[in-house]
Amino acid sequence: MPPHQQLKADALRRLVDESFASRLWQRDPDLWPAPSPGGDPADQTLGWLDLPVQLPMLAEQFEGLFNQLTADGFTDVVVLGMGGSSMTPLTLSSLFEGQPDGSSRIRLHALDTVNPGTVSEISERLDLSKTLFFVSSKSGTTVEPLSLEAFFRSVMTDGSDQSANRRNFIALTDPGTPLSNRARAGEFGTWISTPEKVGGRFSALSAFGVMPAAAIGLNIGNFAESAGRMAQECQPDSESNPGLELGAFMAANALAGRDKVTLLTSPKFSGLEMWVDQLLAESTGKNGKGLVPITGEPTLAPDQYGSDRQFVVFETGNTASHFECVSGELEAAGHPVLTVRMPTSDRYDIAGEFFRWQFAIAIAAALMGIYPFDQPDVEAAKVKSRELLSHSATEFDTVDLTYALNTVNAAQSPSYVAIVAFLPESPGLTAAFSLLRKNISINTGMATTFGYGPRYLHSTGQLYKGGPQNATVLGFVSGKEDDLTVPGTGYTFGQLTEAQAGGDFIVMAEGGQTVLPIRLGNDPIGEIDTAAKELID
Repeated sequence: MPPHQQLKADALRRLVDESFASRLWQRDPDLWPAPSPGGDPADQTLGWLDLPVQLPMLAEQFEGLFNQLTADGFTDVVVLGMGGSSMTPLTLSSLFEGQPDGSSRIRLHALDTVNPGTVSEISERLDLSKTLFFVSSKSGTTVEPLSLEAFFRSVMTDGSDQSANRRNFIALTDPGTPLSNRARAGEFGTWISTPEKVGGRFSALSAFGVMPAAAIGLNIGNFAESAGRMAQECQPDSESNPGLELGAFMAANALAGRDKVTLLTSPKFSGLEMWVDQLLAESTGKNGKGLVPITGEPTLAPDQYGSDRQFVVFETGNTASHFECVSGELEAAGHPVLTVRMPTSDRYDIAGEFFRWQFAIAIAAALMGIYPFDQPDVEAAKVKSRELLSHSATEFDTVDLTYALNTVNAAQSPSYVAIVAFLPESPGLTAAFSLLRKNISINTGMATTFGYGPRYLHSTGQLYKGGPQNATVLGFVSGKEDDLTVPGTGYTFGQLTEAQAGGDFIVMAEGGQTVLPIRLGNDPIGEIDTAAKELID
C-alpha cells in the first residue's frame, strides 16, 4: 500500500475506533480545541446537523412560492449577500442555469460584489420592477448587501419614499438582528428567520440556500431526499461513512505536508468549487494551520504538480470514464487521490454533497486540532477597511506587474500564489487569470488560488490571514474612477471597493504574507494575457 493510502487508512481507523461520527452527532465539544476568543462554542454552532431533517418542513413552507412570484410578474431573483449567504445561490444558479426542470421563467442571480462596474451592469440589464431581491445577512449588518440594497431601492424610487417598493425586497436574517428589526417595521415584503445555531458556511440547507431555490421553481423536496440520504450515510462509526472517509483523507494528507486540496470537477459542477473554497478555507485557516483549497485551476500534467498536493476528484455517473483516467495518471505520479462519487447525475443530489463536505470538514478539523466554527481573522480586514473609509484614505501604493511576477518566480513550494482581483467579474477576465495561474504553476511548480474581491474576503480571506503565512499575494485593483454613490454615505462603490482591498492587503502583510498590490489600466485582460505569456517565453 502506498504511504499516502496508509495514512488515510490509519486516520480512518482512528475515527472509527474513537467513535468520531457518533460523538459529532452527539455534539461532543471535546472533538475540537476551544474556539477563538469571542467565538461561539460548539453547542451554539452545530445546528446544521439538523437541517436535513428540517428540509421537508421548509419545502412545505415555500411550496407555491414560485407560482406566486410568477403570477406577480417577477422575472428575476437577485440574492444580495456575501460568503455563506450567497455561496449556495451562486452554486445553484450555475448548476441549474437556464430552465430548471424545463419550466422556470424566473432567473436566479447572486450579487456578492460592490464593484461599481458589476453593480451598474446588473442594474441596467434587469427590469428592476420585476426583480425580487433577497437581502441575505446572518448578522444583519454586512456592509456589502446593505449597500447594494440601498442602491437598488434608490434607483427604483428615484430617491423618493423607499417603502413604496418593499414588495421587491425580502430579508433573510437571524432573529433580533438590525435587518430583522427593519423588516418587522415594514421595510420589506417579508422576513424569513434563519437558524441562529448555524454558521454562514454551514447554511446551504437552510433558508439562505433553499428559499432562493424555491423562488425559481426548484423542487425542495428533491433536495430534502438527497440531504436526508447523505445524513443517514454519515451516521455510523464505519469506514464506509462517506463523511469520515473524506475528512480522514484531507486531514491525513495535510498533516503529512500535502495541504493543497485540489478539487477536480466536470464543468457542469464547477459552481461547487467556490462553495468548497469557503468551507475549507474559512473552517480550517487559522492559528497558522489550514487546508488550502485549489479550485478552478487549469489542468496541468501530473508531473507539474508539486509534492504539497492532494486531489479530490468529484465524479458523477457520466464523467466516470474520464476521471478514472485522470485519477490513474495522478496516482501513477505519486499523488494521493480520493474519488468522491455523487450517487447519480441528478443535479438535486448536490444537497447531499453539501452535507457530506460539511460533515467531512468538521471531522478533518478535529484530526488537525482546529476549531472549525469560527473565523477570527475576517473581522480584522473589515475594521481596517472602515478605518480607511472614515479617513478618506483608500489609496495605497502598488507595484508593477512585471516586478510582482519576478517576485513570484523567486518563491518556492510549498509556498503558493494567491491571486485576488477587485475587478468586474467576466468570462474574459477569468480566462486571462486562468492562463496566468497555469503559467505560474508551470514556471514555479507552485499551486495558485484565485478569487474576486470582495467575495474572497468572506472565504479564502480567513485562510490568507489566519492560515500558513507562506503565500505570495498578487492583489489586482482597477485604475478606473467611478461616481456610483452608495446612498446614505459619503463614499462611492469604487471607494468602498478600494478600502476593502487596501484594508485586507494591510492586514495580510502585517500577518506575514508577501503582498503585492497591482493597479491595472484600461485593458486588464490584455495586460494579464501579455504578462502570462511572458512568463514562459
